[in-house]
Amino acid sequence: MNSADDRANPLERLGGSVERVTFHSEESGFCVLRVKVRGQRDLSTVIGSAASVTAGEYVECLGNWINDRSHGLQFKASQLKVVQPSTL
Repeated sequence: MNSADDRANPLERLGGSVERVTFHSEESGFCVLRVKVRGQRDLSTVIGSAASVTAGEYVECLGNWINDRSHGLQFKASQLKVVQPSTL
């Protein structure tokens, strides 16, 4: 599935700690997260799909930045996984 769009917009990686779960659907897994990304002062909005996610967990995402007309800049994750922290 390598289209011209994929080459023009390669997937970016984004990782950080979940500060707030703004929305999560139990049925579809769709979620809207506010994530603290290292090196960025403000929280980033991440949209994607996860079976379960809670504040305080660390997420790693693959996707692209989009500018939503209603909600502004968001990271649209095609892959979103919750990872265990490497430190206590």
